[in-house]
Order: sequence, then structure tokens, then C-alpha cells
Amino acid sequence: MSRNPVSQPSMLQPPMMHPKEGARRPKSSENATGASRTPAEGPAAPRRSPASPANVPGDTTRERILDAALELFGERGLHAASVRDVAKLAKANVAAISYHFGGKEELYLAVAGHVAAIMGSRIAERAPQIVNAAPPANPQEALAHLELAFDTIVDVIVGHEDMRRVARFILREQMSPTAAFDIIYAQVMERMHRTVCLNFGIATGLDPDSETVRLRTFLLIGQGIFLRVAEAVVLRRLGADRYTPSLLDEIKAMLRTHLHLVVTELRGGKVEA
Repeated sequence: MSRNPVSQPSMLQPPMMHPKEGARRPKSSENATGASRTPAEGPAAPRRSPASPANVPGDTTRERILDAALELFGERGLHAASVRDVAKLAKANVAAISYHFGGKEELYLAVAGHVAAIMGSRIAERAPQIVNAAPPANPQEALAHLELAFDTIVDVIVGHEDMRRVARFILREQMSPTAAFDIIYAQVMERMHRTVCLNFGIATGLDPDSETVRLRTFLLIGQGIFLRVAEAVVLRRLGADRYTPSLLDEIKAMLRTHLHLVVTELRGGKVEA
């Protein structure tokens, strides 16, 4: 099979996070909690650390707010979840959200970056051997990369129970995309899909950028993602209450079988060594 050298896209590299431009910070006439000072109050108190608005020891305020916002935005959406509800769940105060993020829209975009970071770091932890890997040298190596990629999708997306809240947030963005979807797409989804397409193309001898390969890849990846998105119906039909390690192993084995069947058919009955 002839192909031009292709650089392996980094599916598993944790995304680079950049602070949102334009995020509000306390003005010089405000203290660290966002409250205004008047001249009658006398000299300003020393500036507090970023964690101090939450009145909780340690510098975990920002992380607690992101976790709480992910939970509530996933359950209710951007407009139905209030800043006060987020602050209450995070055991912070409203001024802390303003201090760290600006407003609710900026917090929502930060949650999208948080989601991308969670997925990227877990994928990298599960499959470090193909982070920044060179393109596979032959179809057999590409098939091994695909097996690892699909095992990783199952372990990360289905195996982690706390991925439910991530899935809820992403599903809302899938149905009604906003600027938050652009963040998740660019930092995780596109990278993952391009990597799998490259390996699928090498494994089958097809053009990785062809519509056929892109669609086949979505269908294969979707088998794993469906188990998280449709968790309630899957578990009920299986008579199970959760995805156990043995059930996950069975799922991964079946998905590998599906992968081999598709690749073998497209290669005309065999995978080259």
C-alpha cells in the first residue's frame, strides 16, 4: 500500500488550557471577594489569595467551582443553572465565581475546557504508549493501535462512573452546540477521530481522509460511546446495575471482534503482517 508519510495526530495528549480572555477580575476599587469599598472604610486590607473568597482553607476553590458547575450545567443547562446554585454546591460564595471566572458564560466555557482536560488526561493515562506515536509501519501495527484505542474508549468513557456528568454536559452540546462545543471538539473529539482514522486507513489500505473511513470510524467508536449514553437501557436489558470489570472485559472483546471483521472485509479477507 502506498501512502504519503503522515504525522500521527495526538489523540492522547492532554489538551493545552488557556485562560479565557476578557474574564473579569476585581477592580482596584474592590477587594478580593468582589465587594466594593467606600472611602469611609479606611485603608484597603491586604489582597487575599485567589482561594480566600470561598472562606475555605487551601487553594481548591477554582476546582470545586468547576466540578459543581459541571454537575449543574450537565443536569440543567446553562440558563437553568444559577450562579448561586453553583456556589452553594461548591461551598464557595458568588464573589469567588466572579473572581476566578468573570460571569456565568465564562464559567460555562471554562467547564468545557475542564471536560476536555478530564478526558485528555484519562486517555493519556490509559494509553501512554501511543501518545505522539509515529504512524504505524504496517497494517498489523495499525490494527494493534486500533485495538488499544477502542479499549481505551471503553475504559475511559464507560468504565469511569463519574463520566456520567461529563456525558450529560457533552450531550447537551451535541444537541445544541455553543462555543463550548468548539472547545471540546478541537481539544478531544477531532484529535481522537483523526488518530483512529489514520490507523484505520493504514490497517485497511483505504484513504484515511475518505468519507468511508471517517464514517466507519464514527460507527466503530459509537459502539463504545453508546454504552455510556444509553446506560440506563443497556443495564436494564442486561439485568445489571453497573458496568463491572468482567462486563467491561466482555465489551472490549466484542468490540475487538467487530473491528477485526470490518478490517478483514475491507482488506479482502486478510490483514497483512
